[in-house]
Amino acid sequence: MYSNNPFGTWAEAGQGHSSNTVWGGGAPPPSVFGALPYPAASSNLVTFYFTSFSPDILNCSIVGPQGQTLYRVVTDNQMPGYTVIKNAEGRNISLIEWQAHPFIEIRGILPKQNVRNWLRLSPDRASRTMDVRGMRYMWSPSDKAISLFAGSASHPTFLSKITRTHGNITLDMASDALQLGILDTVIAAALLLQCGRNID
Repeated sequence: MYSNNPFGTWAEAGQGHSSNTVWGGGAPPPSVFGALPYPAASSNLVTFYFTSFSPDILNCSIVGPQGQTLYRVVTDNQMPGYTVIKNAEGRNISLIEWQAHPFIEIRGILPKQNVRNWLRLSPDRASRTMDVRGMRYMWSPSDKAISLFAGSASHPTFLSKITRTHGNITLDMASDALQLGILDTVIAAALLLQCGRNID
């Protein structure tokens, strides 16, 4: 099920599957950039928490650093096949349509398209690229996190990272990255990368 989703590894963890299944062996996945830079001071990070799983991330709340609910993820049984991300005001921000090849739409940012085209696997299957408003970003797994970078492979700029430990999922964003106006997009991508479903 996860053979096309190298970022589905943690979704398998805790469900009796090997955490190295998707990489085809016991070796950890290669890093797309080698030794990737991380922010020097954790105080430069703003942390968001995926919480209140009911029963999983496809029905949850996303809270900010002060504990306020900023987003809700809703997969309504009355509308099977759809997951909606709503903001604090209850407005729909993103819509995921679950099909054999799922679609995503992010209001005002991303027109409806195949997830596999938006979060494209690299040829070596070690990373995914994501285009937002004409800018290219790269998701790369390393150790226990999936990190988001901007810029070139030779000069990457750290923007964000997703960490999953003991069933908890956190999203840390560099404060500078929040100024780019990509939080809605990063939330949607994090959900897709952690949902445990085949997104290709």
